[in-house]
Amino acid sequence: MLQANLYMIGINETKVPKYILVLVYGYLFIYYTRIQDNIPGLAAVPWVGVWFLIVTLWGLSQLRKEHFSSPIAVIFWLGVLFCLTGFGAISPASFKMAFKWIFQVFPQCVALYVVFSKRDSVQNLLKLWVVIYFFMALFTIKNTPYGAGDFTRDPNDACLALAMGIPYVAYSSLLSGLNWKWKRFCHITLVLLFVGVVMTSSRGGFLGMLAGLGAMWWLSGKRLKIAMAALLGGIVIGSVVLSVLPEGYLADMESINDTEDETRLERIHTWEIGWEMFKDKPLLGVGAGNFSNTSHLYEAKTSWWTGFGRSLSGRAAHSLYFQVIPELGIFGIAVYVYFIFLLPLTLIGQARKLKYDNEDERLEKIFLNIILASMAAYCAAGAFISVAYYPHLPMWITMYAIYRKISKEKVTKQDMEGEGEPSISSQRRVN
Repeated sequence: MLQANLYMIGINETKVPKYILVLVYGYLFIYYTRIQDNIPGLAAVPWVGVWFLIVTLWGLSQLRKEHFSSPIAVIFWLGVLFCLTGFGAISPASFKMAFKWIFQVFPQCVALYVVFSKRDSVQNLLKLWVVIYFFMALFTIKNTPYGAGDFTRDPNDACLALAMGIPYVAYSSLLSGLNWKWKRFCHITLVLLFVGVVMTSSRGGFLGMLAGLGAMWWLSGKRLKIAMAALLGGIVIGSVVLSVLPEGYLADMESINDTEDETRLERIHTWEIGWEMFKDKPLLGVGAGNFSNTSHLYEAKTSWWTGFGRSLSGRAAHSLYFQVIPELGIFGIAVYVYFIFLLPLTLIGQARKLKYDNEDERLEKIFLNIILASMAAYCAAGAFISVAYYPHLPMWITMYAIYRKISKEKVTKQDMEGEGEPSISSQRRVN
């Protein structure tokens, strides 16, 4: 009982200064929307770097032992792994990436975790994501076919980011206590996200969107009803949608199955280069971020190499998987497989058990459905895009860590209201 009380006191008395809240909220907004790249005049002064540095330093100041026992510690240890893969690598790219993940990405994720890992903050976090994706969609439409900037500048990268945003916006419209204006805003944002996905003309990103929507359908308790509604809606409005699609869009999407497509063949050839790298250095790989720097050493070992034709030396892996496999080896593969496949699969059953009509479970169900559906989009689109080191995975791990924390808070509250000591079933659920 005493332990539970102390835990709850710690949660309730942790106060974050308002200016820190503004900085952290602003950090996440700026990081994804890149407003300084899309609104003239905002990039005249290098204020974004200063902003991010302050958030990083504050995150470092908040670092506690407990953070190394939470899922966000994986971000730190991935940075360490990147450093280890750099020994013997052809360039210092791995060390640069390690430094960034350990001293920038990890502290920033700690800052997000500290601010948002309370039940009364999660709803605000989800609303913030809706605003972020509204602006990302707008900027993508404005910059067509390019995205907002930075890690979403490329059309494929932009499409993936927007596809991952669809579950955030769709499920956030189901939050408790929303007025009709906010729900309407969510619906408008959803439309903009779909338009943005189409405008990028990205085949890989389109598959990611389909995977995310498929996951949302699978997580629903009314799969048959939704499938029938989708079929009916497709028949009624399908012709209208087809008439407003950009010229050549359907042809681009149909080319996914074209076995003679030049882009497809180049990707397959590039992946074979990655496989040769892995066979040569299976434990720690050729080094994080070193695929393009190392590919010229393995090109001649592939089955398609003749000594003639165009060399693929210097090309990126163009795949999340063939980025991780050759660059990080078995140890990196294990980490990524766990977080993008095994862990989400273990969470599906829990998500299905939670109920929307139970107000104590509604927020958790929404949160869990978001991270599951967004990961589905990441896994599918990532098969064709080099996104292993983009913010998507660290941010997903942070969101999962926040989910774990609010679940603990709920279980602790229930135990205090009951017998006072955490039950075995509660402990199992949290762990």
